[in-house]
Amino acid sequence: MNNTATIHTRAWAGDEALTLTFPKGWIVETFGPQECPQVTAEQIQTAFDNPIGTPRISELAKGKNSAAIIVDDLSRPTPAAELIPYVLKELDAIPKNQIRIVVGGGSHRPIDAEEIDKKVGANIARAYQVTNHNFMSGDLRALGSLDSGLPIYIDRVVADADLKLCVGGIYPHGNVGFGGGAKLIVPGVSGFATMFYFHTFYANRGHANIERQGDEPDHRDAAEAVAKVLGLDAVVNVTLNRKRRITGVFVGDFIQAQRTGARFARKTYATQAPETEPDLVIANCYPLDYDPVQAGKALWPLRLFKNAYKVAINPATDGICHHGLYDEIDYARFCKLKSEQPQQELPEPKIEGPHQTLMWSENFPVDEFYKRNSDGVLFRDWDTLFNQLIVKLPDNARVAVFPNAAIQIPKK
Repeated sequence: MNNTATIHTRAWAGDEALTLTFPKGWIVETFGPQECPQVTAEQIQTAFDNPIGTPRISELAKGKNSAAIIVDDLSRPTPAAELIPYVLKELDAIPKNQIRIVVGGGSHRPIDAEEIDKKVGANIARAYQVTNHNFMSGDLRALGSLDSGLPIYIDRVVADADLKLCVGGIYPHGNVGFGGGAKLIVPGVSGFATMFYFHTFYANRGHANIERQGDEPDHRDAAEAVAKVLGLDAVVNVTLNRKRRITGVFVGDFIQAQRTGARFARKTYATQAPETEPDLVIANCYPLDYDPVQAGKALWPLRLFKNAYKVAINPATDGICHHGLYDEIDYARFCKLKSEQPQQELPEPKIEGPHQTLMWSENFPVDEFYKRNSDGVLFRDWDTLFNQLIVKLPDNARVAVFPNAAIQIPKK
């Protein structure tokens, strides 16, 4: 009878294996996504040699004088550093000093030099100019508007480039179904007005839906319409396994390649939940456990079981809860205001019952946690949490562990 579960944790900050040990007599089951092997270098190259719906990138680059490569930030687990060398090899026709890398973080905070090294690779960060998109900057290009009225403002570096490429990941997402494709354009490198209209006047596609669910244009439709106006040439999208290793590479047209990758993701991220309600359910937020704002994407398993005790594991290594669009504030002013506010002390954590969401997190800001989780209890260490929990559960407690809850998809 198994009484341990080994999971991974701390994306971008060690990607460590963590073994949770429970009392003897407890029944511990892990409900993970499909086990998928890491792709080989040869398989990555094959994806670049055989793009989906477009000529290969090297053909698209011919006759072009400049290129912009857009990557996601550390709120997403995409190992872009493993992919960019393949992209750069395709861009031999373009002068090196005319290739720019833009971190398309939407309205997230800018990432610092150390984080840029992690995302794109230290050698590439030294050899190429890498900039953070600033959605509140005036350094944008106006490209008109969609028929719906959405105004199009795009990062100047991207808009002015002759060749435009996105390197990102395909992960379940409530607004656009799955990430990848045109999402690194909107909201990735869009201005405030574009983002505000995008988030306000379009319907959600729904979590892990590949195609539109209704008759009205939704968030993905809007992002793809803007990408067409901009002239996005191609994408490099990936899926990941339990250890944040690349399992699939989808290169090509920003619609066709993204849809192909999303179908693969829907299959490999699918998870069969336990039929019998456990006594304890654990949702591990890895691999989206760097940015605290992303925690909500991993909490769906906790909502499946009304009577189970519920625990989320999220180191929230970043420790900064900033989302400029919703906070309605730029990052510099956000930091100034935070520095002027007294740091809230962690209230004494106390487990009362299954209605609470319990979170073990070393870095999640106290005030932000309780603002987002009215029935939550924040713990800084596992022992304190578990010592309170063990007295609430039976000697033969059943435990269900979801090791990659942020990207797992419940089977319907």
